[in-house]
Amino acid sequence: MIMMPMGDLLQKALTITPAKYGWLVSSYGLAAGLTAFLGVFYLDNIDRKKALLTAYAGFMLGTLASAIVPNTDSAELNYWLFIGTRVLTGITGGLLGGLVLSIVGDVIPIERRGRAMGVITIAFSLASIIGVPIALTLVDLFDQNWHVPFYGVSLLSLPVWILGFKYIPALNAHLLNRKEVYNRFDTIRLAFTLPAQRSSLLFSMLLILGQFTVVVFMTPYMINNVGLEQSQIKYIYLVGGGCTVLSGFFIGKLVDRIGRYRVFTIFAFASVITLITITHLPESPLWVVLPITGMFFIFISGRMIPANTITSSVVLPQYRAGFMSLNSASMSFASGLSGVIAGSIVSQASEHSPILNYDKVGYLATGATLIALFIVRRLKKIGESQTPGQRSGTIIPREISYPPPSGSA
Repeated sequence: MIMMPMGDLLQKALTITPAKYGWLVSSYGLAAGLTAFLGVFYLDNIDRKKALLTAYAGFMLGTLASAIVPNTDSAELNYWLFIGTRVLTGITGGLLGGLVLSIVGDVIPIERRGRAMGVITIAFSLASIIGVPIALTLVDLFDQNWHVPFYGVSLLSLPVWILGFKYIPALNAHLLNRKEVYNRFDTIRLAFTLPAQRSSLLFSMLLILGQFTVVVFMTPYMINNVGLEQSQIKYIYLVGGGCTVLSGFFIGKLVDRIGRYRVFTIFAFASVITLITITHLPESPLWVVLPITGMFFIFISGRMIPANTITSSVVLPQYRAGFMSLNSASMSFASGLSGVIAGSIVSQASEHSPILNYDKVGYLATGATLIALFIVRRLKKIGESQTPGQRSGTIIPREISYPPPSGSA
């Protein structure tokens, strides 16, 4: 949310190619994916609150490092220093997504989880409505200084950490109720033993690939191909964030009312239309762009609400933090790959020339979304194969018993 709205500005300020910009965006995701994967081995053995606050403190320090990275006379050195700070931020920030989703899975029953996931998505949208436009406005006020948003996030993170420390209760019920010997490799073993968990991980990766490959270069495309100014980009995120806030509550309730699989299918098909439209948009005025990008944000974020609900239902509570961290790792790796893949597809002859091959990125994102639709049908069939006693919201296929952890009595 910090990097992508400043995509064109960063490319020009750092004098880097689209491929290098792709790696710059990806550095956070790839580092986050690695640390989220490592979190699989210990997150289910510690208090969720302590883990969340520790990871968030590291995220604050990493973001501050991005803010104070120096401007040297060497463009190449500036680039690598910036990548280093993004890697540092990703190492800690990579744990946050899985922890948040596992906490929601722990404290919110499946009957109300769709609305809870909707609140999380709305919070992300509020960051777009409030944070991104303010950040981009500050960039304009401070003479296109891309450091400013990182200072802002660092400062705002501190009171959030304090509120979390004061008001989030201890989240250790999964430890107190544990009767078996904990084995840190059980989460990995189960993720590759149970078809529902394997499919869910691939499902999450495809959704991210079907989203961030397009978003990474949306700002450069809007400026160099569609004809917008850098100062107008904030309105895309302002309108898009507002649309997703208004739609988020409705979608969350819809998930609880008509089912997560049906809602995901509707929004996934709708998102395909906007993916193709965004990546083929000709030169257009802002008033034409805003409704199109608004619908894009509605359907892209809208499909993630049922998707997160589906993912949280494929694992039992005692393994949820580990699995959600594994899921977060797969999503982070996918977001990291998105920048690299998109950067290898698009090209730009000069600093102010049009972005080429962005339409091919749209086709790639569409293909990933359609495969995700196929996988979600498989997850639904697995869920329907449960015995009536198993149908409590957690997918445990009756033909595969959930293996007890290694070392249990």
